[in-house]
Amino acid sequence: MNETLNEIKKILNDANVDEANVKARIILREVGNLSVEDMLLQKEVQNKDEVLNFARKLAETKAPIQYLLGYANFMGEKFIVNSSTLIPRDETEILVNCALDKINKLKEKKQDTINILDIGTGSGCIACMIAKNAPEAEVLGVDVSSDALQVALENAQKLDLIKRVVYRKSDIFSAIRGSEKFDVVVSNPPYIKEEDYKNLDIEVREFEPKSALFAKDDGLEFYKKIIKNAAKYVNYDGYIAFECAKGQAGSICILLERNGFLVTDVIKDLAGIDRVVAARMILVSDEVDYTFV
Repeated sequence: MNETLNEIKKILNDANVDEANVKARIILREVGNLSVEDMLLQKEVQNKDEVLNFARKLAETKAPIQYLLGYANFMGEKFIVNSSTLIPRDETEILVNCALDKINKLKEKKQDTINILDIGTGSGCIACMIAKNAPEAEVLGVDVSSDALQVALENAQKLDLIKRVVYRKSDIFSAIRGSEKFDVVVSNPPYIKEEDYKNLDIEVREFEPKSALFAKDDGLEFYKKIIKNAAKYVNYDGYIAFECAKGQAGSICILLERNGFLVTDVIKDLAGIDRVVAARMILVSDEVDYTFV
């Protein structure tokens, strides 16, 4: 067994860091610059002091390892993250792939640019990965946080997507012009119930931005706000897609179908939780009755 790996594990275990074994290997890979093959061959790091100091910092702060590194891996890319942004989760890849599927369907119907709106863009990981994988798409990412938008802009620049991903400060649709219409709207909004705060892992509870996590009304607050006005901004036959928490998909489906959308997908994650809901716009905006939300 790699000697440095054992030392890292001891530092983390002595500090009662959750998932110490997993995090020790991440430190070896990311800070020690060891490949998976290097680790299987039990190669030693060349910068042992730096690696152990990083482990001690993690043990002391209990901060998310991604914040200490300054980046998070998502869909094969490294995204800059800090305390102004959520850390991208694997589940969000389902939302990106759902959006890409809808873009492919729209490509069959229209030849020009496909316009995407990412509400609550945060680090910009959703907006960037849609643009990276769909050259025909132009993406507008909006967020209420200026600090998050600065991070998102840096990520778009780093990935050379600045010509096809733009950002704007907006509280949901507040800065969207009436003439602007989108073919696909995606959102991973705050959806954790406020009463569930105490049940969250300390890394989430103490470090990630609360404004991007919690929502009132059993976690449905932002789905209701978005869906209430979405028909004004989604093109006929366009799509809207959400990431959601366990137990929320049914309520979101009802809200969508009461407001001019036909639910097309409810996609489960690897744990069997209904994680993404997608729907198609089937009514023009002046036909929608907004009294239901």
